[in-house]
Amino acid sequence: MVPTALAFDLVSTPVDGEFIATLLSPAPHLIAAIAAEYADVPALCDAWAIRDLEPDLLASFERAVTAHAEADLLPPKVAENRVRDVLIWLAHKGLRFGPDRRADLAQRVRTLVAQDLERPWKAQEVAARVAMSEATLRRRLAEQGLSFQQLLIDVRMTRALALLQVTDLPIGQIAFSVGYDSASRFAARFRQRFLVQIRSGCFWAHALGASA
Repeated sequence: MVPTALAFDLVSTPVDGEFIATLLSPAPHLIAAIAAEYADVPALCDAWAIRDLEPDLLASFERAVTAHAEADLLPPKVAENRVRDVLIWLAHKGLRFGPDRRADLAQRVRTLVAQDLERPWKAQEVAARVAMSEATLRRRLAEQGLSFQQLLIDVRMTRALALLQVTDLPIGQIAFSVGYDSASRFAARFRQRFLVQIRSGCFWAHALGASA
């Protein structure tokens, strides 16, 4: 089993000229659930090879692989629970995966900036708030294919969309509340972020067009 974002080397040693590898990657929320349920089991910090699999654990793994291969034939919860069973077996053997720290960082940044979207957030300030250097923050976000600016814009636009949907606030006030001094700059950014919605939803096109 391979958790998301774990890098490792796999060296094949063919037997009778054949080598077969079956990889199963549990969803992050399943890993997090097992981590909470088995908090007393130390998290793995690297790849771990199990030389001898008990028949029950091996059977559980094979059921999970089959569930993945036949996903269209099984209810999603059934397939998910089969993967969960494997994680439980591993936890009982004293093995469990740790959470994806890179995903945690992105969520921490989102949560932080969402607390005060009017603030002119800078990467250096956010890095200090999460106890790391700006270079480390940018590098770890880049490992996820993200940038600080992308995260900031996404949080602001998501909040703006919610305000447009559930309030009668004027566009200028919404723009200010999510960190934009200019309604026209906000409208341009919003169009760029929610292009599909603007093309298919006349409300958004009309509202933003009126304020541009």
